[in-house]
Amino acid sequence: MPKSWQEEVQEILDDSARRPTRPSPKVLKNIQGPTSFLDLLGRWVRRRFSTTGETLVTASVLIVLALFLSIFMRQLASILVVAGAMVFAGALVRGIFESRNNRYASRPDKGPVLWRGRVIEAPQQQGSFLHRTWNAIRRVRNR
Repeated sequence: MPKSWQEEVQEILDDSARRPTRPSPKVLKNIQGPTSFLDLLGRWVRRRFSTTGETLVTASVLIVLALFLSIFMRQLASILVVAGAMVFAGALVRGIFESRNNRYASRPDKGPVLWRGRVIEAPQQQGSFLHRTWNAIRRVRNR
């Protein structure tokens, strides 16, 4: 008598649960092969300096590490302090640049806010310097 499809599925599931799962020997674990020291260093640097926040954390770690090293190795500590200060200054300049260009605004798409197909909030367009100056002069004249 033929089995129902539920019984066949249950039999397959029971059979696969009994068999231990082992990876096939044909699967390669590391496709790229061994990585060199420079590749690892490049990945670490890219990760540590990817955002302004990460750059500030890296600078802070360098400065705190220099503080602890100043007990034993003063020359190495002074080098780390200079490196930390340079990284901090770079992060500060980068943060100012990003905020001036509104690179990371709260709403990156800058389009209108739609709800049920209707515009409920239009983006405020700030004109050029010349346009803003002209509007300010016009407002002063109309008073």
